[in-house]
Amino acid sequence: MKKTIVILYTKGMYDTVAADICNYMTKRYSDCDVVAIDEDRYSNLCSAQFVRNTYIFTARNMAWLNRFAVLIREKFLPKKIDKTVKPYERELKEENPTRNYRQKFHKVDNIFMRFNPEVVICLSPKGHNKAILAKQRLAMNDVKVYALITDFSLNKAYINYQSDGYFVQNEVIKQALIANKVDEEKIAVCGTIIDEERLVEVPREEARATLKIENDLPTVTISGGRYGVSYVKDTFDTLAPYTDRLNLIVLTGGSASIEKFVLTYCEAKNYNKNIFVVREVRDMNAIYAVTDVMVCSPTTVTMYEIFAKNIPCVLIRSLNNNEKGNLSFLAEEQLAMRGGKDEQLATAVLGFINNNNLKQEYLYNQRKFFDAGAIEGFAETVYKESVAIFKAREDTKAESAAAAEAGGEVKDDDGESDLTVAKKGYKKE
Repeated sequence: MKKTIVILYTKGMYDTVAADICNYMTKRYSDCDVVAIDEDRYSNLCSAQFVRNTYIFTARNMAWLNRFAVLIREKFLPKKIDKTVKPYERELKEENPTRNYRQKFHKVDNIFMRFNPEVVICLSPKGHNKAILAKQRLAMNDVKVYALITDFSLNKAYINYQSDGYFVQNEVIKQALIANKVDEEKIAVCGTIIDEERLVEVPREEARATLKIENDLPTVTISGGRYGVSYVKDTFDTLAPYTDRLNLIVLTGGSASIEKFVLTYCEAKNYNKNIFVVREVRDMNAIYAVTDVMVCSPTTVTMYEIFAKNIPCVLIRSLNNNEKGNLSFLAEEQLAMRGGKDEQLATAVLGFINNNNLKQEYLYNQRKFFDAGAIEGFAETVYKESVAIFKAREDTKAESAAAAEAGGEVKDDDGESDLTVAKKGYKKE
């Protein structure tokens, strides 16, 4: 039998990280099934859709409300989760000791019952807390539930004192967790989790030809408009006047609003030379190949890829408190430059283009910070944990089989049998 590792992620936010881990581990551990699951598929469909639509609406039209919602979640959630949940009652028959749980509405519990995993890796605060509650309700105490925090700063919504551990991006987050009374032994700094195998090199001239760039001007790429945030429009408005000396690529992220804004500008100015609108990106490697300066919001996956490609980066204003924390960390460590507004943004971009010493300083900091082997260490740790749990389960099965042949029952440390414990509705530690 194979070990099973489940990765819970939120669609549209942690897809790439989940895919990287899943692909990397599947290639290297043939005796292990790694399953990536969008947690919203196992949520109440109405509530999940409501939350997603609300997030998109506030991101596009009411950024202040989006920031407020994230702040409230961070402030109050850690106070609610330090508790013990009563497990479901089990119904076991001596001749067929299989699990039969009385539950209807806790959809994440279905994941535990279907896959019976050894380890669950949670990429979002919501998934982390739901997985811990499922583990407690089902009394599956041998399953390890971990949070993988890919951000550069701590989102306090991840804090759950019942968690088995945290994999964090950097030492700053580790110290923040310790300050919030999380046991230091539960925290491991894992660095930048990215599978570099998907970041292939594309010849620059080939990429320029694909994008129909026919000049030798430096190229600036604007990214971060997944939900049509007004900050991306402001960034374009600031940099568009400089297209006489640079190429400007705008990644719309599928946002019709951003595309319309850019095309309206070009029509009003009767000018679209050196402005390139990309509606859908099938291969970011081609975009990175032509980019001399990246202008983007401080989201983790984009920053990981930028570090791997070693591209100068200017950060635009962020959407919520999580991204603000990322921006502050990246700017303080001089891994990316804070863009700010209008003239400050243009100065930062042109600084990388015109000042090679400044550019090389930031690129050196990126190379020093980025750990290409981080995913290897993370995967090996998770795999070894799954092997240990799998072995313990097999040993327990063997003991039970031996006891059954001998006509007895396996006793725990208190002299009670496993079956007796199960009938009580809980599993003894």
